[in-house]
Amino acid sequence: MPNAFSLEGRVVIVTGASRGIGKGTAMAVSQSGGHPVMVARTEPDLREIEASLPGPSTVLVGDVADPALPAAAVAAAEEVGGLWGLVNNAGITPYYHPATETTDDEWQHILEVNLRACAAFARESAKAMQAGGRGGRIVNLSSIAALAGLPNLVAYNAAKGALDAMTRTMAVELGPEGIMVNSIAPGTIVTEIVEDLMEQNPVLREKFVAKTAIGRVGSVAESAWPIVFLLSDASSFMTGQVMVVDGGRLAAA
Repeated sequence: MPNAFSLEGRVVIVTGASRGIGKGTAMAVSQSGGHPVMVARTEPDLREIEASLPGPSTVLVGDVADPALPAAAVAAAEEVGGLWGLVNNAGITPYYHPATETTDDEWQHILEVNLRACAAFARESAKAMQAGGRGGRIVNLSSIAALAGLPNLVAYNAAKGALDAMTRTMAVELGPEGIMVNSIAPGTIVTEIVEDLMEQNPVLREKFVAKTAIGRVGSVAESAWPIVFLLSDASSFMTGQVMVVDGGRLAAA
């Protein structure tokens, strides 16, 4: 019986692959038999990850806000077997203050990286999947911030909410061609940045833990493996959804 969770021989673009959930996803894709095309700005980090993977991978250095990068990533994927999946992971959260203090420039910065660039990667990837006729998977990294109205993150929350709307629309448009489009909405995941924050402020760790139903925060792997599920044949009847991976935080609210 075939393993529906396998990505054997499948090529997957992962943006923001040099750290955090992107790094964990690239590793999980490789461990599942897939070929990750890892996109990020820091080549040394990508090369280090590349050396640790059990199978082949491709490194592409660039800023996701570069309009030429999505087509370059798709071309790199086509060169090594044809694009199967996209994980739209790259994003930024540089501002933390109320909506009344969020400037036009800050809105523009967030929307450029967290929405416009993601839309461009999804568009170019979908076109390649359509041309290939093999179907495919697009996974957009959303956040519980899109569902819970977290304060002081208005532009980030709005961009993630728009990303979920894009997910639903593209799912309807691409479904007849076997291209499944879903979002994943992590809660508090202990990436390198979050770990540093919690080490500097132990009260913050307690606050994060107290908000979950299971009494702890999540690991990078605990968000990466659900993404692999969404990339695999195991999710072949699932599209247009927002999968929440938050340790029960929203349920406990």
